[in-house]
Amino acid sequence: MPGNVKFSGINTKVSVLRSRLLSDEDYKALMELQGVKEVYNYLNDKTVYHDVLFMLIGQKIHRGDVEIALHKYNVLALEKIFPMLEDPYKTFIKRYMLKYEIEDLKLIIEKVTGKTNAVNISGNLISSPVVTKIDFQDLLNQDTLKKVFDKIKDTKYHRLLEPYMENVQDEKFNFYIEMVLDRYYYSQLLKASKKLSEKDSKDAIDLIRQNIDLFNLEWVYRATKYYDMSKEEILNFVLDNGLKLNYDKLKDLIYSTELSKFKDYFANTEYKFLFSHDYDIDLYMQRRIERFMYYKTLNLYKKSILDFGKILAYILFVEFEIKDLMSIIESKRYKLPSKEISKYLIRTIEVVD
Repeated sequence: MPGNVKFSGINTKVSVLRSRLLSDEDYKALMELQGVKEVYNYLNDKTVYHDVLFMLIGQKIHRGDVEIALHKYNVLALEKIFPMLEDPYKTFIKRYMLKYEIEDLKLIIEKVTGKTNAVNISGNLISSPVVTKIDFQDLLNQDTLKKVFDKIKDTKYHRLLEPYMENVQDEKFNFYIEMVLDRYYYSQLLKASKKLSEKDSKDAIDLIRQNIDLFNLEWVYRATKYYDMSKEEILNFVLDNGLKLNYDKLKDLIYSTELSKFKDYFANTEYKFLFSHDYDIDLYMQRRIERFMYYKTLNLYKKSILDFGKILAYILFVEFEIKDLMSIIESKRYKLPSKEISKYLIRTIEVVD
């Protein structure tokens, strides 16, 4: 089926969905508000986030509850896209939604290993029943990691996690679990992407692979600087199939380049923006990555008139927006002015003093 037939109707619907997201004026209004309750009221009364926030009406509004509800909007947005598509695009979206199943599994493991103090774990679960086959409520009833592990013996996660089950007391246990699950997620996403038409999806998949590049760069930088890990172990946790940084290039970076030389190593590349600042690399690294990806996503959305790129771009726009809302909500704890809040946002919002 020609791309202009396959995606024209869907992309029209996606354009409508995107038009309902927040405007610059919404951002400015939110940054001026005085507390979490005011932010909640604004989002619930005036935006699409009412679809998940209305459930908190009548309750005492806590920052964590609002954030979990917003995460659930990520899932809701994907559930709206899912029925519009046919395979292999529907399968790709299912693989994309694995990230929420994996986040729930991480949370369960943190609970039984005592690594989280979250009270309402059940309310924090965000995975979609559209794709997940795991009974997370049943997992919540288990009081040991072994019991949780036994409950998932028929899932793909059992094989992935089994090698680490003998090292539960290791202080790095939860870190290893997180890295293994993240690698699995990206491998499944890229595997599904190979089934998509290159004509309809190349730019979209290139964007995902570029995100893998940046994920790897942040990991290698932070692991080298902060973690007591061998170079072999750092290399073991990089993700494969990046757009510009393949395994061999990452290996060369890890083994042959001192941390102080990262700036020179990437001086003539598209990724120089990560290391070209002498004083605040650590503080703003994640925001710089997300802002870079936001504008790449904006370009993808504009150029993808009749292909899958517009769909992926919309999904990413929702994720970026929710991250920015998290930053705004967090800023209310410190009573930051709008000008200061804007520095932590992914989206560029011009604020006049």
